[in-house]
Amino acid sequence: MTTVRTYSSPLRAEHAALTRDRIVDAAVELLSHGDSDDIAMQDVAKHAGVSVRTVYRNFATRDELFDGVVATLSQRIVNLFGARPSTSDEYVNSTADIVRAMSEVEPLYRALLATQAGRESHQRAAQQRRPEIAKAFAAELAGVGENETRLFSALIHLVTSTQAALFLMDYWNLDPDDAGRALQWLIRVVRDALQDPEARAAL
Repeated sequence: MTTVRTYSSPLRAEHAALTRDRIVDAAVELLSHGDSDDIAMQDVAKHAGVSVRTVYRNFATRDELFDGVVATLSQRIVNLFGARPSTSDEYVNSTADIVRAMSEVEPLYRALLATQAGRESHQRAAQQRRPEIAKAFAAELAGVGENETRLFSALIHLVTSTQAALFLMDYWNLDPDDAGRALQWLIRVVRDALQDPEARAAL
């Protein structure tokens, strides 16, 4: 009986990962200089120094490419402030640092969110936040009704979003530090209100 052996080359896998990163970095670079609606796969391939076929081999559609851009921007923010918050205390204490880190890639986020494709990619990535929030605030949500849990989680998602920080910076002229502190304060207030039966009854 002949055994078929599969061959996996670490070097080949590393090269594939680097190529994928080059493609995403090229898309991010193009985003920083123009409208994402004008970015075609051919533009990304040329900027990355790879063939169009290579781009499509890594990202079958433009939406997948933008999903990769969103993931890259999120990872860059994480790299600037550390690991993503995983407990309610970390949400309260790290939000200001996260907003400050977000401001480092703010122009790219603005370019991304200015287009339909970018907003859709950002929305798909945001779905991952729901279970993270539920897990982080599990102790506070224990014994809380389903509707109250949904409203509370939605509010936490809102105040920890990129859009919330940009709103405070744009409409109230807050710098990233003040915007972060305002959102951090709001998370603490909402979390504490969740433990108050009278405040919960108002929902």
